[in-house]
Formats: sequence, structure tokens, C-alpha cells
Amino acid sequence: MRPQHNETVYKLIHSQEMVRFMWRYTLHRQATQIPASVAFDEPLDFSVLARAVNIEISRNDCLRLRIFRGGSKIKQFFLPDYRLDKILLKEFSSKEEQEAFFDGDASAELKVFRGETFRVFFFKTFDGKSGVYLNVSHMVMDFVAVFIFFRDLMAVYDSLKNGTPLPKPLGRYEDTVKKEQNDPALEERLAREGKILEDWVARNGSPVFQMLNGTKTLDRQRKLTRNPDLRLPHVYMPLNDKTHLLKLHLNTEDSRAIDAFLADHQSSPEWLLQLGLRIYLAKINRQENDALFWVLCPRRKTVKEKRMGGTLASPMPWRETLPDSLSFRQALKQLGETQAFLFRHSDVPYTTIRQSEMKCFHLSLMQSANSVMFSYLPLTDDTFGGRSYEFSGYNFGHYVMPLYVIAMRDPAEKRYVFSYIHRLWLTTDEEVLRFHDGVVRTLLAGIAAPDKTLGEIMEEL
Repeated sequence: MRPQHNETVYKLIHSQEMVRFMWRYTLHRQATQIPASVAFDEPLDFSVLARAVNIEISRNDCLRLRIFRGGSKIKQFFLPDYRLDKILLKEFSSKEEQEAFFDGDASAELKVFRGETFRVFFFKTFDGKSGVYLNVSHMVMDFVAVFIFFRDLMAVYDSLKNGTPLPKPLGRYEDTVKKEQNDPALEERLAREGKILEDWVARNGSPVFQMLNGTKTLDRQRKLTRNPDLRLPHVYMPLNDKTHLLKLHLNTEDSRAIDAFLADHQSSPEWLLQLGLRIYLAKINRQENDALFWVLCPRRKTVKEKRMGGTLASPMPWRETLPDSLSFRQALKQLGETQAFLFRHSDVPYTTIRQSEMKCFHLSLMQSANSVMFSYLPLTDDTFGGRSYEFSGYNFGHYVMPLYVIAMRDPAEKRYVFSYIHRLWLTTDEEVLRFHDGVVRTLLAGIAAPDKTLGEIMEEL
């Protein structure tokens, strides 16, 4: 879809270039879509909600952002007006029917170059809930923007229902896009910070690739390449990008134990859950204690950015060396310090970091130094003005990385949830289940005795 009425055309900004870069590693653009829904216990007035959606489109300018090819470049513009004439309402008679429908839509590609950057549906569940489903291109929204959409939409809905003024206007994503166009001072700063990150990631040479099923992939490729010293295998195969999603819940008792530990130690669930992943990965990968994760950083620092749609998030190269002699408590503190360092340099583009990684570790396009893509979604109980809600993500069927782990605390059930998106040519569902069980055992062992060393915890697992 090209501009029709002299709209201003912009180049992609750095966070969007990440999405374009990811398209190089997959034949399926649904790998860069975000399909999600929120459901509420109360019945919703869908005619009012439809009006709210169109008001949201006018308030939230990323919903009016359109992508097109301009020669060899991908460019973008903002429509001045747009509305949905009709929104599909689905009524489900079972959980299985609901999951099948939304998984099907999640794995259906959005035709972004034909003007389809998102789809919205309303639904009623088999158990009496009402909700909204959104499937949106990562080119126009990141995870934070998805929550901003849902939260602002329901605030608009409440204003319409109650006859009260609309909520405070959202920030304009176009202002951020405009600010990043041809800014020499910005590029100079990013180059300086990129060099700092490059030196930090490349310290101590190459990390070792770690998989949730142990060293199978690395051992196989060492044998095929006749290189017993291979540390980083070829895993970015565009033809082998089919994935499966497993959502695994911790039980209530274990979740409460984690909550209590976090409160007592004033710690972050992002650090704790990531630490559990790292320790157990080391355990099953010959005790290798040096691993690099990509960890998604929201990059929303100002009040305006925290109330704005669009895609700003960028993965950061979280490399961590955790010696066996370190205590669980010390390791947790170290992760917090690493996060502070990375977030100070979070404006450095993903493409810059990936190119540095390839240069420092002498990688081909198909090799990777990162073992896991990890995100923690900080859902809160009061996101929707006190409403109890259920948040769900769906299986989009393809992904560019071997493993993406999304963790959150379910606001409805007050339990922690791990969503594992894994490439099927590398790992099986059974291996994911075994790995998750090991991660949970690691977390419980660590919070029960935080002064034990990581070596002692791994030995006891």
C-alpha cells in the first residue's frame, strides 16, 4: 500500500530495522507478528466496543502506520484517517475451539505490504468471558504497545459507557519516527555505544551455544564439520523455521514461594526466572557457565514513550558468566548489575549488535552466539482499572530463533507461566517438558537456599 494523498514518507527507524533483518531468516512473516488476547469476566457491549476500536485507531497512530517497498528500501507513512466498518465476533463452545481458531489466525500472515498491519476480533468464551483479540505486525507494535492498545481501548470503552471524557491522549509514534530520521548526532552516539557493547560482548572470546536438550545439536555439527572445537552451530536455517508453542504453568504453591522470595529480597522476577534458565542450561550442557541470551528491552524511558504505540523494543546481548563458586544470591545480584549496564546502552540497534557478533566470533549468517531469546512480561493486576483479566498469546507457527522463552505472572491465576516457542527441527515437545521441569526444580532449590553455590545446586538437581 503506497501513499495516496501526499503523506510524509519515512525510512524505517532502528527498532523496525530489527524486524526487517529478522525477515532474512524466515520465509514466513508471521514469525514477526504478535497475536494476543485479553478476556474479562464481565459481559462487554460489543457495539460500544466497536466504536471504541475506531476511536483507538484515531488516538493510537501506529494503527494507521503503513509499510511499502520504495525501490530497494522498505518505507512507511501514516494514514490521516482509518476505520474498521465491521469487526468479527466469534462465540466459542470450548477451550479447544477457541485455541484452534486463534492459533489459526496467529499463523496466517498479515499482508503488511497490502495495508494489513493488524487484525482485530471480538469473542465470547465457552465459560462466559468476553474479550478482544489482536494480531499485529511487529513493524508497527511491540509487546508493550500491544498492552497499551488493550489498556487504552478499555479506558475509551469505559468513557463511552459512562458518558465521561476520553482518557488523556496517547503519545504520537510519528514524533519518534520523525526524530530518528537523518540525525547525525544520534548516529554518532549509537556508534560510540555500539563499540562499548561490542567490547563487552566479545570479552573472553566466544561463548558456547547451549540448547534445552543438551549438547545434541553442537555434537552433531562438530561431527559433520569435523571440527571438535566448534562452539557456535548453524541454527538460523530459514527453511527449518517451523515452531511449536508450549505454555507451562507453575503451580500455585511454587508461585507463592517465588513471590515471597522476591518480596523478601527486593528482587526482579526477570532476573530470577532468567537465572533458573541459565543454571539449568549450564547443568545439561557440560557445566558451561558462559552463555549469551538475547533479552528484550522495552526502550521506553520517558512518560510519553510509556504511553505510546509503535515498536521501540530491541533485544540486547545479555552475556553472563556464572562460576560454580558463585552463590545463588550473588548470581541474582550479578544479573541485576548486567541489566543496568545493558539498559544504559539499549539504544544501540539490534542490527549493529548482530553485525558485531558476526565480526567478533567469525560467524556465517546461519550461525548464532545466542542460546535463548528471553522476555519477561510485567503484567499487573490493575492494568484494566481493577478488572480481573486473562491474557493469552498464540502459536504463530514459525520463528527465526531456535528458542524463545516468554515468562510472566498470570494476573488471573496469580501463577507464573513459561511460554516456550521452539523450532521443531532442533527440539521436541518432550524435551521442552523435561527442560521446564529442570528449570522449576532449579528455581525452587535456589530460593530455598540462596547461599548455596551454583555448583552445589547443579550437583543436587
